[in-house]
Amino acid sequence: MANDTANKTLKYWGWGYAEDGLSADQAKSLLNTISEGFGIEPSRDGAFPTMDAITLPTPRIEAPANLSKICTSDTHDRVVHSFGQSQPDSIRIYNGDFEHAVDLVAYPKTSADIAAIYDWAGNKNAAVIPFGGGSSVVGGVTSDVGCNFNGVISVDMTRMNKVLEVDPISRAARIQGGARGPELEAQLKPHGLTLRHFPQSFEHSTFGGWVATRSGGHFATLYTHIDDLVESTTTVTPVGNIVSRRLPGSGAGPSPDRFMMGTEGALGIITEGWARLQGRPTYKATAGFRFTDFFDAARAVRMVSQAGLFPANLRIVDGTELKVNGAGDGSFALMVVSFESADHPVDTWMARAEECCLDVGGVIDVDWRNNPEANLQGAVGAWRTAFIRMPYNREQLTPRGIISDTFETSTTWDVFESFYHAIKDATQAAIRDVTGHDGAVSCRFSHAYPDGPAPYFAFHAPGNPGGDGTVMLEQWQEIKTRCSDALIANGGTITHHHAVGRDHHKWYEQQRPALFGNILGDAKKRLDPKGILNPGVIVG
Repeated sequence: MANDTANKTLKYWGWGYAEDGLSADQAKSLLNTISEGFGIEPSRDGAFPTMDAITLPTPRIEAPANLSKICTSDTHDRVVHSFGQSQPDSIRIYNGDFEHAVDLVAYPKTSADIAAIYDWAGNKNAAVIPFGGGSSVVGGVTSDVGCNFNGVISVDMTRMNKVLEVDPISRAARIQGGARGPELEAQLKPHGLTLRHFPQSFEHSTFGGWVATRSGGHFATLYTHIDDLVESTTTVTPVGNIVSRRLPGSGAGPSPDRFMMGTEGALGIITEGWARLQGRPTYKATAGFRFTDFFDAARAVRMVSQAGLFPANLRIVDGTELKVNGAGDGSFALMVVSFESADHPVDTWMARAEECCLDVGGVIDVDWRNNPEANLQGAVGAWRTAFIRMPYNREQLTPRGIISDTFETSTTWDVFESFYHAIKDATQAAIRDVTGHDGAVSCRFSHAYPDGPAPYFAFHAPGNPGGDGTVMLEQWQEIKTRCSDALIANGGTITHHHAVGRDHHKWYEQQRPALFGNILGDAKKRLDPKGILNPGVIVG
């Protein structure tokens, strides 16, 4: 009953399927770049434990007869579902730390199955953690629920993976929560339609997971979050179902959809929803521009954003990020801008975006004119290749004692430059204090709005020279804490699209209004009276 697609098996030690990852040459190039470019050297040459070497505690609970066909205590299933894809998850897997492994994995096929799981878990005082693709990078599915529960059940939604209904007139579809990105797109393709929501985790994340975490997707402007694409949702809670009315818009009080979005399984499991679709694009154009100054590139982004052009892709990447990923030499920042449409040519919009870039000192890296393969050329193509490979980097770096992580935020244009310096300086200082090394701190924009950007920071640093994974975890935590403190102190958000999870909860509590936190707590008591749903996430 392993969690797989087309007979593929998910890794327990890293991103994606067991047969996917960096080639030997790609791994060597990554390590050489980090070493030669930034002086970050491996402190060990280790390896993740094999499945045979992992010791799991004996399951504390056993599925009752009515759930036995959808539950398993298989070792591989338990290992895969005990962690997500965060840096601390990676370190703990390397350390073989499965003390808090899930006890059972359930694969519901219907809402009735989920209700039955709730009833049983409530009677057993077992925690229930919803699991889509397991792609959380913030501890959202990590099975650390404290010592007050008699067991932990991971509820894997990937058996509920169908597009149930398509409305071609309104261009919308009713999609089950467990449908992974490729699955739902394959089912929409015969209709000539697409959801066009492509987070970096697209292959290994689910529609319900996107809604529950307020995922940020392919569109870097306008339709940036899954919020913008949802018409209605169905959420199964321990005390009943919340089914919102399918509408293109409504002013009837607080939105039940918006209330459930971002609750990360703490109030219920989103089992399905109607989502707005688009025609599959037939007109596309991509261009690249180089800037000697990152803030000139940022000004170009602001100009394009405020011009109301709304490109599908509008991202800038600083020189350090390009250098770390082998897409540049560090001497320039890069903008990638793309337009697409199922209805009309996009040349006019791209021409205006080009003017904005050239007006603030940009020079052409890849020309878009009569160039359908622009996204594969120049620094643009090199960055695209690096971006696709990026999720696989950590499984090469953690065993070598190299800390590698990202965090993202958003702020307004009027304070962006001072905000950028404050966050980058705080991160650099934390790395220096914790590791004795400058490390590498970089920034790119993942999304952009007329009133501000969503900066996405990455950092790499050498772990402790003794090779102790426990100390490496403590080092990461100190750096993460100081970065997060700086985000809140400087008025940013603790997360733009990675979600809250367990890793961000402390700062989420600081960011949200205290009275709103009380309201969430009251909702938790009403919808989850026994407190079994994803403990420690969203509601403390």
